[in-house]
Amino acid sequence: MPGNGGNDFATKPFDKHILVAKIRAHLKIRALSQFIEQQNKALRIYQQRVAREHAIVEHIFSHAIVNKPEILAHFDYCLTPAETFNGDLFLCEASPSGGIYFLVGDFTGHGLASAIGALPVTRAFKELSQQGVSIPEFITDLNHVLLQFLPGDMFMAAVVGEINAEGNRVTVWQGGMPATLIPSASDFSFRTLPSRHMALGILEDHELNTDCEIIQLEKNQQLVIYSDGLIESANDNNDMLLEEGLIDLVKMELKEHNYISAASLRERVANYASNEVFDDDVTLVVFTSKPLNIPKNSDFTGLSSTHEVLLEAQHLKQPDILQRVLQLAGNCEGTHGVRSIMYTVLSELFSNALEHGILALDSKLKNDSDGFELYYEQRETLLQQLETGSITIRIASKPAKEEITISVHDSGQGFDWLVDKSANHDDAFGRGLMLVKTLCEKVWFEHNGSKVSCVLNTRNTQLF
Repeated sequence: MPGNGGNDFATKPFDKHILVAKIRAHLKIRALSQFIEQQNKALRIYQQRVAREHAIVEHIFSHAIVNKPEILAHFDYCLTPAETFNGDLFLCEASPSGGIYFLVGDFTGHGLASAIGALPVTRAFKELSQQGVSIPEFITDLNHVLLQFLPGDMFMAAVVGEINAEGNRVTVWQGGMPATLIPSASDFSFRTLPSRHMALGILEDHELNTDCEIIQLEKNQQLVIYSDGLIESANDNNDMLLEEGLIDLVKMELKEHNYISAASLRERVANYASNEVFDDDVTLVVFTSKPLNIPKNSDFTGLSSTHEVLLEAQHLKQPDILQRVLQLAGNCEGTHGVRSIMYTVLSELFSNALEHGILALDSKLKNDSDGFELYYEQRETLLQQLETGSITIRIASKPAKEEITISVHDSGQGFDWLVDKSANHDDAFGRGLMLVKTLCEKVWFEHNGSKVSCVLNTRNTQLF
């Protein structure tokens, strides 16, 4: 008779062979049951350990990747990870000049493996922000960090930029990210700014292009930056939203509210998609142009100092030569708060001296897209053939007077700066010196135009 809880029985008279077979079978079942129990116990311990490790990592991330609330308040944003850990990254930090640096990054894949790269990037971002470096220097250093820490099959698409203290001018570098949207503040027209570079963490430093775009914003005009997880959402027909679809949703948002809300726009995308949950990490950041009112970090007790550099033909051919000059100039006391502005001014004066003073290129070639391409083809050819010529750069910092004097003197024939003074604002050329005059307190020419000098006021200079 079967007993309580029994799962088999034996009838009388007993058959010895059947009984032995049944006992052996039940011993195997018991051993298997014990093995499964051991496996389950090991699995529970493993799950507890993983949960503990995730909690530790989440604690580290929550304390390491933190934006200051007073800086974050200048942005409207949504961050939606596909898993517990976010492979997207949004960082913002005040610059010494009273502006804001920001970074929107998208690492390969999603989850913990992707998010782990955010730690070294965050540390580098905060250190570089405190130094007040230019965006090209930012890009070079971040790329170096990613090459050093990440495996070869991982990289970070990114938009890295600096907003000036007035909140109406953004210097931005884009690599591997969807186009930035810039809707008009007065009508429904759109500007899109596509990424012109590869993602960070792929190219070696000497292959990396650090050229930036400068975006001028009207009052209350908005800048919309997002990761590809937003526009890769698909509807029931498996049609992805893509950039064109997002622009349509932004126009609907503007028509209803006259401004773009990150939360509302994200909800519109979610309504378009067939899935309530995004398949990839989603980041959406909106900046509205207005004065930032962030205190500047100035030091007026520093020592006066001067750096002078002579660049000859072999130096002028080096793609990173201007960054090297700026690194030297950054050692001057009193330049800390205006380093990125100084880089913009120095870049324009250096380009003018090289392209027109040394290579004798004609800016009028840039009047149309074909001429623009021809201009830079000629620039590259002439630069490679260059055997003589020099540019002398002199940077003098006087912290007590709150000013920096920059002079760039080339060995060329000079130019008629009075003609440049009347340049048409609609021309694709001649804007460089106008920008320098806007950023500087004083600009003057010597030696028939082959030497240009300017004065930056370290207290009042703004990136207009």
